[in-house]
Amino acid sequence: MTFVVETVADYVNRFSISDTSEFTRAKIAELVTDLVAAAAAGFATDPAKAARAVAANLFQSGGAGVWFSTDRLSSCAAAFCNSAAASALDVDDGHREAIGHPGAAVIPAVLAEGEIMGASESDLLSAIAVGYEVGIRIAAAQTDRIERRDYATGRWSSIAVAASVGHLRRLECDALSQALAIAATHRACQIPSGTSTKLGQIKEGIPWSTLGGYFAVRLAEQGVTASLDIFDIASLFKGALITRSLGNTLKIDATYTKPYCCCRWIHSSIDALLMLMQNHGVGAEAIEAIVVDTIGPAARLNNKTSPTSNFEAQFSVPYCLAVAAIEGAQAMLTPDMGDLTDAARIDLARKVTVRADRDLDASFPAQTGSRVRLISQLGSFEGRVDFPKGDARNPMTLDELEQKFRTLVRYGLEPARAERTIVAAEATGSSKMANILDAIGYRKAV
Repeated sequence: MTFVVETVADYVNRFSISDTSEFTRAKIAELVTDLVAAAAAGFATDPAKAARAVAANLFQSGGAGVWFSTDRLSSCAAAFCNSAAASALDVDDGHREAIGHPGAAVIPAVLAEGEIMGASESDLLSAIAVGYEVGIRIAAAQTDRIERRDYATGRWSSIAVAASVGHLRRLECDALSQALAIAATHRACQIPSGTSTKLGQIKEGIPWSTLGGYFAVRLAEQGVTASLDIFDIASLFKGALITRSLGNTLKIDATYTKPYCCCRWIHSSIDALLMLMQNHGVGAEAIEAIVVDTIGPAARLNNKTSPTSNFEAQFSVPYCLAVAAIEGAQAMLTPDMGDLTDAARIDLARKVTVRADRDLDASFPAQTGSRVRLISQLGSFEGRVDFPKGDARNPMTLDELEQKFRTLVRYGLEPARAERTIVAAEATGSSKMANILDAIGYRKAV
């Protein structure tokens, strides 16, 4: 009998970026650039600073760079630090099938290990693509994840990292199978979405799962074994879904990028509200009420009208709509929402009603749509958005992605470093991937 994990390991072992399209290769470079921007914005946050302090204390120095600093640590420690920065502000990429964020785990892991190994650009592209593929498939195949509300990326991203790092280190199929099984066994047990009303800073556990994927590969290389039937256990995974059409179209091609620094489930509501305000000439001061019908997960967010931290604000439909209505879309890209006690924001947020809609909820996770009714002094207007900006079916433009990069880099880094990073990323004469590697000080070992 061939176990599912063995089929996946064989795929990881044989995968080559040369078999992919130009679109896929360009998409990977776009996602790396976008992830670096997210990490720049998150670099000075408390979780990212704490991760760097802990890593410097617990791990040895090495050849992998901690982005936007002079620190160089072991590859797993650097990946942990960079993952913490990239996932800190909820502006990193995501995938609808996964209901989560593959890039914040896979990309830091691949670039850190790539520095140590002296990996080529093609090696990096290949490892990133295969990590996304495995991670997204595993995420989507978790049994009863919708019913249990097990949406946290940390539940599966360690397996994605194990696939990426194992591919980069050229593990044979037997060792790869064990690495994937170890990562699946060690995966984090997260709080179901919507359970906690007191949000902290850990959120989805992505940095910790990145470490877990690294450890799984190294343990497998040392001969440690795990349950090879783990993906065949029906109470845990739908094994047939993991391998269905494996090797056809790549999941990474449908990865979304985020124009707003808040939970993705809120984005369609923001887009719908701003569309209605623009189409009907309604200013924020004329709004009397906003009624949002949306997916259940969005309706179950904390949705505080007077959040006490940026983290709480990022997970509040009413507050995000208030900020967007009063200050515009660009205000939602800036990670720091400013004065959370602003009376105008709070007053407008209190005019927002959020309801779970059965029909919209039935389309989740393939869609995260919202229907918004705007009641104003100029009349009542209604609009619906099924695919928010950044979705594969409604992608951000090149100009929008470049503006996002500049905004986030300038927000998170001190001015001189920010400008050096932007200049390097936008240089001419080299590939986009080469530019962004130069921007983060990537130094390939000889």
